[in-house]
Amino acid sequence: MPIGEDIRFEPPHSAAALEMTAAFHRFLRETLLWKCSGLTEEQLRWSPVPSGTSLLKLLKHSIHVERWWVTRYIGGQDVALAWSTDDPDGDWRIEPGETFDILRKHYVDEGERSRAALAGVEWDHVPADPTGRDRKLSVGWVMTHMVEEVARHCGHADLIRELLDGETGE
Repeated sequence: MPIGEDIRFEPPHSAAALEMTAAFHRFLRETLLWKCSGLTEEQLRWSPVPSGTSLLKLLKHSIHVERWWVTRYIGGQDVALAWSTDDPDGDWRIEPGETFDILRKHYVDEGERSRAALAGVEWDHVPADPTGRDRKLSVGWVMTHMVEEVARHCGHADLIRELLDGETGE
């Protein structure tokens, strides 16, 4: 069932910092899925800009950014990523066979992994940096970045969706 504007998770009006940012991250994740819902695969792959950005590419990129920052950085799990040193833009490329249904499932699954990674951690906790650079980034920094990241891509999705079929909304 597609996620609609009226059934997205509603963040609390008052909560601890980590709970609040995680709630807004969830709301924005559901907004991105909503922006992709109800379109054909062709529409999801359409790009109005020279960079080739499309709704499906925004979705795939968002999966892997969340996988990196929450599942790997905060959660410490060794997970596969779409990019590498040899292929730094792999998260922006749609492979043959990658459909909205498949990527939606991956995004939902990543959300579950994120919730598990956040269970029991604190806002000020500084996880071990998997890059070895020891940047000392706290859970709070990562989750604030995740809200910023997905919100920015929801703005891109808003514009692409409006150009595709005139649909607008928060």
